[in-house]
Amino acid sequence: MSVKIIRFDRGLTNLYLVAVAIVCVAGAWYFAKWNFANMVASAIDIERPEARLVADPLIQMSPDDPQTHSAAARIFEKTFDANDLTRSLGEYGIATGLSPNNYLFWLDLGKARDGSGDQSGAEVALHRALDLAPNYAAVQWAYGNSLIRHGKTDEGFALVAKAATSGREYSSPAVAMALQIFDGDTAQVRRVLGDTPETNAGLASVLAAQTRYDDAAEAWVKLAADDKRSKYKQMGDKLAEQLAAAKKFNLAARVTADLVAEGGQKPLLGEINNGGFENGVKLRSAGIFEWQIAEGATPQIGLSEGEKHAGRFSLSMSFNTIEPAAFRPVTQTVAVVPGAAYEFEAFYRSDLKTMAAFKWEIGDGATGVAIASTAAITPAADWTPLKVKFTVPAGSDGVVIRFVREGCAGGTCAAGGKLSFDDLSIKRL
Repeated sequence: MSVKIIRFDRGLTNLYLVAVAIVCVAGAWYFAKWNFANMVASAIDIERPEARLVADPLIQMSPDDPQTHSAAARIFEKTFDANDLTRSLGEYGIATGLSPNNYLFWLDLGKARDGSGDQSGAEVALHRALDLAPNYAAVQWAYGNSLIRHGKTDEGFALVAKAATSGREYSSPAVAMALQIFDGDTAQVRRVLGDTPETNAGLASVLAAQTRYDDAAEAWVKLAADDKRSKYKQMGDKLAEQLAAAKKFNLAARVTADLVAEGGQKPLLGEINNGGFENGVKLRSAGIFEWQIAEGATPQIGLSEGEKHAGRFSLSMSFNTIEPAAFRPVTQTVAVVPGAAYEFEAFYRSDLKTMAAFKWEIGDGATGVAIASTAAITPAADWTPLKVKFTVPAGSDGVVIRFVREGCAGGTCAAGGKLSFDDLSIKRL
């Protein structure tokens, strides 16, 4: 078998290798430029004034990169120059042409057209974005807002409602927009957004911010019990704080009770919470309707198992001071019926030696003004009851039960000994 040898011209071979090298270098340079432009486009801060200076060089460096055109469009859009705004729209359009299946570019184009007053163009772009990403909340939200602004209210709110269901961050803005459009009519809000947990959570939040507290509480009631204690707990905590700050103690107590886990101590209308101290006390970060103990070192305050009137624990206070400032108030806010008559009762033991007067006081939750107080505590070796009757002011639905000290005059206020409390309660007369 013979072997035939084909010889190539050495000059042609070298020329071929040079051509391949040139192509490789050119390709490498092209992709290096493309990657560099893309990297800069992704990292550039479009808010900085010098960003305008790099927009055109980036486009020239990588004319076929949609990301570069998109970044340039956002840069031109921020200058608010009329010519730049026109240029911005064009760059958004180029980006969608280079990457027609990327919903983000169509979404940006739709928003830009909407902002420029091109209603029909905006709908075309946003509809295309929705076709590409039908389940994305950001697309539903943008398209729905555009339709609402253009008078297609029901069609727009149908999309906004989907966005609010998909992304919780949209529920409150959706409700706020609907309330504005329908003059605060919650029934209409539920009609266009649906009577859903997302809608009612948004209503509770927005209406409370608008000081429509009864309506906010009504929306909160519609939420499922498990949802209140889980995904809406943070919102519920804020709502309870807002209601309490507005002196709506009955509503605040209801919301707070919904947030307590099964088996926990819930605030109830007309009842002192944990009056026997069996569920412990918090020295800091106590809730609205829990025992609140002021910070400090004197007197020492804690639970005691050695002395109790009933149950397992009592609240014990140890005094050894002459300083007037050495006192820690103990308070609890209680939701009550406006205008109703109640009787407060507490049991105590004391070997306290002091010239000051220690007592329990009932304050108006709305104004803080004292409406009743017990007699001053006297030494008692056995558990002794303290009682006082009081009537809640007609315009208030909360009282503050507070341990107070009176009669300190001058630069000293000596107190030494131990004081214990147990089984604090109020009952309606």
